Amino acid sequence: ITESEDEERKLHEQRNQIARDIDGSLVNTYERIRSSVRNKRAVVVIQREACGGCFNIVPPQRQADIQEKKRIITCEYCGRIIADVAIPPAEEAN
Repeated sequence: ITESEDEERKLHEQRNQIARDIDGSLVNTYERIRSSVRNKRAVVVIQREACGGCFNIVPPQRQADIQEKKRIITCEYCGRIIADVAIPPAEEAN
């Protein structure tokens, strides 16, 4: 247990250092989303053309906007932040 506590403490320190470099309003939005969802995932990816959080279909135009990475896009149903992260096919099947 102490080993995992040490690792958790280190990760919290890293998170706090990174959060200092990010705009405060974005961090507050992230924390608000995280506290309001069941599985504590504020950032999700699109899987099979659906939001990874609520599994509602994301329209093709919205998917194109997410891939452009010009602004932060949230799911219109659950409010989670949708990220464009490439998942290798082997991991996607799991």
